[in-house]
Amino acid sequence: MESKRIGAFIIDFIIIALIYDIPFFILVMFPLIQGKAPTSNVIMTRAFISTFIAFILLVFKDIFKDGSIGKKIMKLKIIDSETKEPASLGKRILRNVTWFLSWIEIIVYFVTNKRIGDRLAKTDVVLK
Repeated sequence: MESKRIGAFIIDFIIIALIYDIPFFILVMFPLIQGKAPTSNVIMTRAFISTFIAFILLVFKDIFKDGSIGKKIMKLKIIDSETKEPASLGKRILRNVTWFLSWIEIIVYFVTNKRIGDRLAKTDVVLK
């Protein structure tokens, strides 16, 4: 089960990274390659916008009832840990807000086998 969950995360991460690369390349790299280097403030703003887009994708990746693409591929689902029913949309979004903690979220998962987001939203990820 743990390997499936890690696999789902890797799939989702790759998809989000690829999507992140599109605005980052258009807003930051393309002007630099063309020799039209904007000011450092403009570059930082554009990089922030690209990163914000990636964060939004990460937070909302589970908005579909069956969860993210990675969870669908790995045959996992998000359930309410109290009712054992499929988690509500609000809980599926809330559990991903903690990704802003980045490495802390990952370390907590590997140490305790449960993400901070799952604890906060009272959700579990289980096999379908």
